[in-house]
Amino acid sequence: MEYTLKDVRIKAVSNLTLGVSEHESVGIVGESGCGKSTLAMAIAHILPQNSLITGGRIYYKGKVIADASTGASYSFRMNRRQKKVEGELNLIRWFGISIVFQGAINSLNPLFTVGSQMIDIFYYKMSDSREVARSKCVKLLSAVGLEQWVMDAFPHQLSGGMKQRVIIAMAIALKPALIIADEPTTSLDVITQYKIIEELQKLRDEYRLSIINISHDISLVSHLSDRIQVMYAGRVVEELPESRFANVQHPYTRALIDSMPSLTEDVSTIESIPGAPPSLSSEIAGCPFAPRCSYARQECTSPETDLDRVVGKDHFVRCSVLPFASGANTIRKLRTSIPRVMSERKGEGALLTAHSVTRVFKSNAGLRSGLRLGSGSPDILAVDEVDLTLRSGDTVGLVGETGSGKTTFSRIVGFLDEPTKGSIVFNGRTIDFSDAKGIQKLRPLVQTIFQDPFQSLNPRHNVFMLVSEPLVIHREGITDAELKLEVEKMLATVGLTPPEDYIWKYPHQLSGGQRQRVAIARNLILNPKLVIADEPISMLDVSLRAGVLNLLRKMKDSHDLSMLYITHDIASARYISDRIMVIYKGQIVEEGKAEEVTQAPVHPYALALVLASLGMEGNLSQTLGENIFSETPANSANMCRFAPRCPLATDVCWTSSPAFAEFKDGRRAKCHYSAEIYKALYAAGGPARSLPESFRLLTTTLRQSVTDAPKISA
Repeated sequence: MEYTLKDVRIKAVSNLTLGVSEHESVGIVGESGCGKSTLAMAIAHILPQNSLITGGRIYYKGKVIADASTGASYSFRMNRRQKKVEGELNLIRWFGISIVFQGAINSLNPLFTVGSQMIDIFYYKMSDSREVARSKCVKLLSAVGLEQWVMDAFPHQLSGGMKQRVIIAMAIALKPALIIADEPTTSLDVITQYKIIEELQKLRDEYRLSIINISHDISLVSHLSDRIQVMYAGRVVEELPESRFANVQHPYTRALIDSMPSLTEDVSTIESIPGAPPSLSSEIAGCPFAPRCSYARQECTSPETDLDRVVGKDHFVRCSVLPFASGANTIRKLRTSIPRVMSERKGEGALLTAHSVTRVFKSNAGLRSGLRLGSGSPDILAVDEVDLTLRSGDTVGLVGETGSGKTTFSRIVGFLDEPTKGSIVFNGRTIDFSDAKGIQKLRPLVQTIFQDPFQSLNPRHNVFMLVSEPLVIHREGITDAELKLEVEKMLATVGLTPPEDYIWKYPHQLSGGQRQRVAIARNLILNPKLVIADEPISMLDVSLRAGVLNLLRKMKDSHDLSMLYITHDIASARYISDRIMVIYKGQIVEEGKAEEVTQAPVHPYALALVLASLGMEGNLSQTLGENIFSETPANSANMCRFAPRCPLATDVCWTSSPAFAEFKDGRRAKCHYSAEIYKALYAAGGPARSLPESFRLLTTTLRQSVTDAPKISA
């Protein structure tokens, strides 16, 4: 398959063979630009008009649905032949093949409620009445963990994770035979990811669905797939006959695995994949991964070299070297296998202190989310009495799922929003949020790196304009020559070298990782004292995340920065943070040193985050109970907010809000039974060092010990 851009032909997919049987799930793994989404759109016959199938065919139940003659693109202006093809495909779309797209924000119409968009599926495809269609939609939303009020909400009133679940509900509405899940959980937290995975698995087993699961998330693909194909530069470089990655042979597959932060290993540095994928606008001689491969030989770049190797039953590899064929260790051998010790360099005092910060939002009538302030009140308590002390040179990780209040709190700390209650002290000065001029003077000292580098950069500005803009605004009298010099120095600092190759490019000419580096350069060019990194890697490929994380650690040390690192990925928080705070429904439920919180969490919610991040075998609900995915909010301030989802909840949890239990070294947790969990987990060596089966046994033991324990009075 090829694209044509300004007379340049881009070979997006080359000689790819893929077959999916009934009730089978096939995973496709690879970086952005490797051709995964192109393949998905070709199967669904929705490629753009500048695309062309140059060879091969796509079959659905023995019938050709796309080839060089029929194409696989869609247009509103169709000729007679195209109209005939589309008419035949209307019987396949939704009923036969359904697709879940990655960008929920772009998939939902912002002018219509969620309910009206979902009802249309049954109204037009099944000829159901709108009343019957509405009842079916409510059941669909419940299946993906959403409440009925979502039906009457507009897309902008939902979090990113909630919108993605709406899209998944729409895709499974008519029970199609094949679901193409194109990065279905990229923007979701790990617990919600498991919810989606388990729902797709249930649907697959109940209706014998087939699934093509496309993602750069190796853990997710392994849980949802029977076998896996690894794509690179439009080609399949490895086919695995199972969902495990234990016996991978291609250096690219190994590099993907080893670029991920780990919760189970003591490592000082994760290794990013050097270089960038090759251009697909020209012929690639030999192995496309050779320029980035540590094991490449001269023969790898020769077009005469036969790369195809069969290394086991149904195990195919496109590599002539096979450096791991003898069972050699993974690329992790390049890492330092010693416990990571965080820097002990501290400032003289607290750089930033947040005391009892609370943020309340007024909700529209009919909507509710989180915990209400009082009976009948529509107010939403997004952040509730949060305290934070951040010293110079420290990095604090704020971890929680979508909608937990992370971003709201970060906006308050970054002076972008005003708290309803509480105070912020920065650099010894209490912040007056009503003093606009005073806030403006503090802007250069506190900078925020936003989540999505595709939206945070103005597409009309080149890199020079983007990075230099803060200097133009805050540094009067700076000359053009000084501006260019400062920008070039900062681009070199963030790894965009040589700077002259990037300085005049526009965002669309950069990869996701390069865009995020530009965003980081823009934030650091004013030499701030505090950087707030709000999900800086969640929109990036696995191979790019390691580079950005290493860059943030380097910038922190070289620029003497303090950092508030916000994420739902507790493994990356462990890698970059000195301390971790776990937030749930606006409250801090556990905090302490990064190693302690990730190796032996003492709050059930923190434990669930760790278990989900470890890539458990089996279902998370089997270990922590079905309620772990519940969206039922606490209906009273006089109860534990996690009680509706907690596998250890007892009567006291429903009648009394827990206070913080204090442990050594400033560690604390807001749970009635955290002391019992603390003892049990340390006795077991910590869950991050145990096998998944040990987690299940440990949780069963904890549940039984808590049930037998005497009730704690309110």
